[in-house]
Amino acid sequence: MENGTGVGAGHEVVDHTSELTLRVRAPGFPALLSEATRAFGELVPAGIRRGSSDQAREFDVAGVDRAAVLVEWLNEMVYLCEVDQWLPVEIESAEERGGGVRVRATGISLLRPFVGVKAATLHGARVADVPHGLSAEVTLDL
Repeated sequence: MENGTGVGAGHEVVDHTSELTLRVRAPGFPALLSEATRAFGELVPAGIRRGSSDQAREFDVAGVDRAAVLVEWLNEMVYLCEVDQWLPVEIESAEERGGGVRVRATGISLLRPFVGVKAATLHGARVADVPHGLSAEVTLDL
């Protein structure tokens, strides 16, 4: 049926190139956070990294489930890279607590802010049990 303008009804789905998906697997949740930290770190250009590790920092990351905690941790990393110019590179410990996790991470200073990732999104985020561990998927808006 036409709408009076001579144009029939229709729709179009436009694929966005402004996002990427991280797929991570590990034997347990602390290791999954560590692997996600390494994966995120690969997105930061080597040219803006300072070589040596800084002192460890601690973070309390909350979420209603493991997927939300993972998304929150990645968003904390986005903030740290942009505002503090600090990139977590190694998780020393990640202790699960009811409703979240306490993370202790070491990192490196950045020469300038990294703004290549806007945010990790909850849309489609998942953490699933798989044989021998966990698998996760999170979309990052670029």
